[in-house]
Amino acid sequence: MEELLRGQTAAEVIPFDYSEPCLYFPIRHHSPACSWHLKKAIEEYRPDCILIEGPENADPLISILASEESKTPLALYYSFQDNEGRLGKEKGAYKCYYPFTACSPEYVAMKEALALGSSCHLIDLPYGEILMATARDQGLLSEEEKVSYNDDHLLSRSRFVQLLCEKTGLRSFEEFWEKYFEIRAFSMSTREFVAQLHAYCLLARQNTPAEEMKREGCLARERHMAKRIGQFRDQFQRVLVVTGGFHTWGLLHPEEGEKSSGISGGGQSVYPMAYTMEAIDSLNGYASGMPSPGFYDRVWTMMEEGKELPWDEAVLDFLVGTGRRLRQGGFVLSAYDEICAMDMARGLAELRGKEQPGLYELQDAVLSSFVKGEVSPAVSEPLRILGRLLTGKAVGQLCDQALVPPLVKDFEEQCRTFRLKIQESTASQVVLNIFTSARHRKISAFFYRTSFLDCGFARRQKGPDLLSGRDRNLIREIWSYQWSGPVMAALIDHSVSGATVEEACKRELEEGMDRAALAGEGARLMIWSFLMGLPDAARIFGGRMKEILAADGDFFSLGKACASFNTLCRLRTLYRQEERELEELLEMCFVKLSQLLPSMTRIRDEQLTDCIQVCALLYELTGRKEFAKRRGELMETFEAMAGDVKIHPGLHGGVLGLLYGADTDRREEIFRICAGYLMGTGEKMRSSAVFLRGLFSTSRDLALVHEEFTVMLDGLFARLSQEEFISLLPELRLAFSYFAPVEADRLAARAAALHGAGPASVRRQRAVDAREYEYGEELDEWAAARL
Repeated sequence: MEELLRGQTAAEVIPFDYSEPCLYFPIRHHSPACSWHLKKAIEEYRPDCILIEGPENADPLISILASEESKTPLALYYSFQDNEGRLGKEKGAYKCYYPFTACSPEYVAMKEALALGSSCHLIDLPYGEILMATARDQGLLSEEEKVSYNDDHLLSRSRFVQLLCEKTGLRSFEEFWEKYFEIRAFSMSTREFVAQLHAYCLLARQNTPAEEMKREGCLARERHMAKRIGQFRDQFQRVLVVTGGFHTWGLLHPEEGEKSSGISGGGQSVYPMAYTMEAIDSLNGYASGMPSPGFYDRVWTMMEEGKELPWDEAVLDFLVGTGRRLRQGGFVLSAYDEICAMDMARGLAELRGKEQPGLYELQDAVLSSFVKGEVSPAVSEPLRILGRLLTGKAVGQLCDQALVPPLVKDFEEQCRTFRLKIQESTASQVVLNIFTSARHRKISAFFYRTSFLDCGFARRQKGPDLLSGRDRNLIREIWSYQWSGPVMAALIDHSVSGATVEEACKRELEEGMDRAALAGEGARLMIWSFLMGLPDAARIFGGRMKEILAADGDFFSLGKACASFNTLCRLRTLYRQEERELEELLEMCFVKLSQLLPSMTRIRDEQLTDCIQVCALLYELTGRKEFAKRRGELMETFEAMAGDVKIHPGLHGGVLGLLYGADTDRREEIFRICAGYLMGTGEKMRSSAVFLRGLFSTSRDLALVHEEFTVMLDGLFARLSQEEFISLLPELRLAFSYFAPVEADRLAARAAALHGAGPASVRRQRAVDAREYEYGEELDEWAAARL
């Protein structure tokens, strides 16, 4: 290692002397080696005060994190609401996590301080001020999903690191770090380890441009931490400073710069929260600290138990655990395979100059001994299982005195009431019989409430979808749910809206209704209230919904609202909800749509489907007892629309289909109009397929029941030239797509019979001659040569 890190001796420029009144200990986040030597340094130095890198506004929460009742993984959740637009023109909310595992040096420092009775403080800038000191699209303001406070990419992703890995013949910085710092830590004294880490971090810093550190907010943070260290040195005789190794030089030699302006007001907040190993794992998008936290947590446990070869023991544990889970899944694997894998890991460690096998020897051993043949998705199950074990499944737990918002407590209480698994981070599935079980309806409503709050806890996989109008015939819901750190973070964000999940949903629903300008938006929120089982929602929001309907003159928005209210009225009995206000809202929609309908004859092509659906919905409503008296009025409107010479052809067909549904004697009239389109000239003929598309969308039975309609269409198609038929073909395909496959087969058989053929002969195609293929290839080559 000394040969690799040639240059100025780090011990000469960054002292590590137990006799000094202030001792700087460099760390890497989640490193067992750093934690192990940090504990030894604390035992030797016995500080009066321990200062830790971390946003200082979480100082009061240290006792909660370090409590014996709290179990890792844990995290501090920081949020900043930029109401004044200080970070940019777009005002918004920002958040980040500061996670801890049992082997995180910062967490170990907190625990040791509590055990010693020493003062312990966080000394970094508050989260909002870090953002203020960071350039746009850099650091915590990067456009990427970078929500980790302790991102150490300056330590691990520079050109210097790349060259170092090439020189050592290692595949990545993580493998380099494990070989030279983690595994070797056991054979080094604390002084040697710290000197080596200082040397690496100093070289990494020297190879990082000062401008980049400034843009990242690094220099501003170091100035603030150096100031805090000076203040605490005046108060205590022995101060231990625990920060990322990259910052140590900057703390000893802070650069001059502008003083932080500070942030006043209540825009910042911080909460402790239970976290998961999955969220911490860098391979799952977390860009800080050691990867595979489950593995390194196990190594730390071995160290704490005093094992002579903790890495070797951990590798053996994971090999046996992987083999056991493979056999449970029906994978053929013997104990001898596991013995061979362990021998492989130890042999690789020896070849690579490591004192014990580590993570990368473990992965290579599983790949060589457990995967039979070439790696492919079909045989890579051992690697998938190992990956899950390396990540870990542990879920943290906070002590009882933790400052948890009431909303989060209510969420946890409801999960316990419904017996939902939130003490593990794996996804679970539940099937709900929402129409036969009152308890299942309550669980469904709870899931919908969490979905409305967009906290990422539950996702409906199957079941009636009232929001989109699909699968309304299904009677069961299948939900998957999974607890994670971001779920709690989202709930904390929503805690300003209410003390319970129900209160928060009501408040945010109310705010959404106040913002809604179109009837479709308001009606969608009404469906949400229905699904969330909020009592008296229609009565509470009915007045505001009537205001929106009265002000909205958009036909299609009103159509969406009408469809939504119709759905709610039809299903309210099944969902055990009786809210009469829905009938009034539905009638308002019907009246407004009826008034606007005559003006819709000149719609654009892209509006055709939506317009026909609204017409069909109005027709359907008049079939109900409550709207039966409006049937005649609606038919007169349809008559007037059909008589408009400039009506859109597709809408013309759709309206005629609805008129036929009310009066089957109109059959001959429709035949005549259809022939007029197909036998017309120019634009009239070209719009005939669109006419059929509209007709079939509202009246398929016209073609299915009346064979003479098929005869008429066949005769009219026969009169078209090939060019004319080809030009109509795309729209004709759309028109006939309204028929079910069985119905299309019936029509095809009927048409084939008119020409003395059966379905089989129609489907049988002439074989293509080889000379035609050859000619086609020549044409392709000729065209390609000229492009």
